[in-house]
Amino acid sequence: MSSRRDEILDAAVRVLGTEGPRGLTHRAIDREAGLPLGSTANLYGRRAELLQGIVARMEELDRAQWGREPGPVQDLEALAHALERLIRAVAEPPLNRVQKARYYLQMELPEETAETNRRLGAELRQMVRALGGTAEGTGVLLATLDGLMLRGATYGPDALPADGEMAAALLRLMRGD
Repeated sequence: MSSRRDEILDAAVRVLGTEGPRGLTHRAIDREAGLPLGSTANLYGRRAELLQGIVARMEELDRAQWGREPGPVQDLEALAHALERLIRAVAEPPLNRVQKARYYLQMELPEETAETNRRLGAELRQMVRALGGTAEGTGVLLATLDGLMLRGATYGPDALPADGEMAAALLRLMRGD
């Protein structure tokens, strides 16, 4: 069951991903969440508090998505294919709105979002190493993932490389080829 906080923050992510930073108002969030006017302001009176809440919620959503998509992977090839599926999912609704909201947050709160990115990056780096990959390629891997997700979320799934191409490139990065 979703809490009122989660309802508000999920609505805020949708509004931010659709309307951008200027459209992110307490009233717009209340309307999107189907809540009485003032509900968002009661929990997040200041915009800075709201943005901090969205950053925290985005990390929760990332972890939930990561837990669903890769699942237990046995080797680097399976991880590469799971990452390709994740990139493709981000290019389609509803995840493309979440990804667009992430980009807006990166511009509004670069330090806070960088910290979240570091934590998630460290977990991916650890997973790659545990599966026999090289740590040296993970910086480029993370940047490549960022670029592919940006391309997919911005221009749509047709702008992404063909099936299998991304997984092959990601696999080469994880192996250090």
